[in-house]
Amino acid sequence: MIKYIFSALFLWFSIATNAQEIKSTFTIKGQVEGDYTGYIYLRTLGMDNIKDSCLVADKKFNFFGKLGNSAQASLTLKPTSTVAFFYLENSVIDITVSTSVFKNGNEDINDIEIKKITGSKTQELMSAVDAYQKTIEKSALSKEDKNKKIYKKYYELVIGNPDYPILDLLITKSKKSGLLTVDQVKDLSSVVVAKKKIEQEKDSLVIKNDPKISKKLMVGTKLENFTLPNQTGKKISINDFRGKYVLIDFWASWYKPSRLNNKELVKVYEKYKNKNFEIVSISIDTYAGNWKTAIEKDQLTWSNLIETGGWHGKVTKQFEIKGIPLNILLDKEGKILAVNIRGDFLFEKLDYQLNVNSNK
Repeated sequence: MIKYIFSALFLWFSIATNAQEIKSTFTIKGQVEGDYTGYIYLRTLGMDNIKDSCLVADKKFNFFGKLGNSAQASLTLKPTSTVAFFYLENSVIDITVSTSVFKNGNEDINDIEIKKITGSKTQELMSAVDAYQKTIEKSALSKEDKNKKIYKKYYELVIGNPDYPILDLLITKSKKSGLLTVDQVKDLSSVVVAKKKIEQEKDSLVIKNDPKISKKLMVGTKLENFTLPNQTGKKISINDFRGKYVLIDFWASWYKPSRLNNKELVKVYEKYKNKNFEIVSISIDTYAGNWKTAIEKDQLTWSNLIETGGWHGKVTKQFEIKGIPLNILLDKEGKILAVNIRGDFLFEKLDYQLNVNSNK
């Protein structure tokens, strides 16, 4: 912990995030190591500007309150004291602090240091990026390579943790280190704005089992060709699968019914994969990291493509796809045999096409 000495006026600070509220209130359960028995002080600044104090009793202290935004916070002892920093959010947080006294000239300084903290996801994320950034900064990499790695880490943290937005905390950190350019900071901000818009659209979308089907997906018509990238970035055309029966499945890693449906698709693929049959899963995830993780976790060993434009992508627009889950079964010539066929109906259809009709 970095320590700062202050006297009569306590040091107030804050780096508030633009976070949505995770829980309605916070609770800090504190344990003290050492002989300190006076008041302990909690401070934040920003919209909430919390200033609270609690008397340590039986080596314990507690704080309760509410935050509109996650924020950096401090714990201090009676003046004159050092400061221990941590990240506060609306959750139940357990903190163990050690206390002692040291001399600064003729003055006694109360020393506080956080030994252990749990319950704050924001704290975990920021601690992880602190450790990573220190490692990169101490490395022999060029300034340009350091810049790329740290920017990538910031990007992944912001996009990968939408429930714990930490953009402002990271931007403040980047300004102190000077490792990110002004353009990169702007890019991070624009990514968050775009992400919020997508999340709002996703939340407002009525996802159902029988979404309205486009005229382009009518049974008996030949499916228009399209091309999308797979996990390695290779562009794959749906026409590449001509000569095989193909089940195209639109899904998303964030949608639980899709993930449950993947378990059924694994059974389908295991039964028919050696019978001139292929599955092509198309994700509408806007963050490829979550998509790739879900592919591995769900064991999707067939062809996987991604429509990074989400609901506004070229393919979702091409076929006027308004909801998921949605699948399309194609014959060997690329004609549509069925749309949104599942369960026993899918097995019966494939049994007929692959075992009976294919022998005609």
